[in-house]
Amino acid sequence: MSFPYNTIEKENIACSFCLSNNYKILSKKGTDGLALNSVICKKCGLIYINPRMTKSGYKFYYEEEYRQKTINNGESGSDFDCKKLFESTIGHGKFLGELISPYLKVKGSIMEVGSGVGGVLEGMKRFLNREVIGLEPSKIESDYANSQGIKTYHALIEDHNKKEKFAVIVSTQALNHYLDPRYFFKWAHESLFDNGLLVVEVMNFRQQLQKAGKYENSVKIDHVYMYTPEVLRDFIVSAGFEILFFEADEYTKKKVMQGIPKVHIRIVAKRLNKTPFKDLTIGKGNYIFTLLSINKYYIYLRYLLTVRLQQFLKR
Repeated sequence: MSFPYNTIEKENIACSFCLSNNYKILSKKGTDGLALNSVICKKCGLIYINPRMTKSGYKFYYEEEYRQKTINNGESGSDFDCKKLFESTIGHGKFLGELISPYLKVKGSIMEVGSGVGGVLEGMKRFLNREVIGLEPSKIESDYANSQGIKTYHALIEDHNKKEKFAVIVSTQALNHYLDPRYFFKWAHESLFDNGLLVVEVMNFRQQLQKAGKYENSVKIDHVYMYTPEVLRDFIVSAGFEILFFEADEYTKKKVMQGIPKVHIRIVAKRLNKTPFKDLTIGKGNYIFTLLSINKYYIYLRYLLTVRLQQFLKR
């Protein structure tokens, strides 16, 4: 990894959901052998990196390293193909458009935060026939999206200060990357029309661990926060939303055909006329259940009995 992680300034943070500083360290190593402390909040069960790079460090990372490392198969030396990614994600956008169509009762445009090259928005635009707008921290990707007619702002969500209202706000495969998800949910609540929809699709960290076997194969520099279904549900409800659709690949055998790894949580929620985080919804058993379900010994044993055993039997 060429990114100079070890020399970049770090900061200690509190839990973005419940604002507690009471946490348990789960692991001290992440992918690429980096010193990434993953911790779990003892109050709400949210998992995050602490300490982590500052905002300026992450802005530098997304401009210089992100796509080459995580999407572009940088180890093979191939060039990042915006066109290929755009075309390959249109089907995903159509899938999301079809998913939310029964719940969409409000007129207005669709905003995607972390919109990449704009393929998902293009698919939603085709299915729903609505104006679409993106927000993307990578200039290469936001420039490409704009070249394809997908209006896209180049910024981190934490730096986006335009006051607009939307019928739908989408976050697909981006929630892990937000430096302050609490801020994102408050912003989404403020930026949606009454009864507007929040659409979230994010990796389930428990499943990710089960497939990888170890924390050092799962904790990524850019996944600042990591989610399990029970904690994410509480987070979104506490932010002033009513959940209309909830699905976790962990609990379903349905085949996902949209090119997304089958380790995701999907939520469609409606904005309520409530003050975000005035009252927190936190399941009493979330911390203990989550902690036990991601125990490193249990995870590794499960990995050996499922992933590795299946690989052996296929030889």
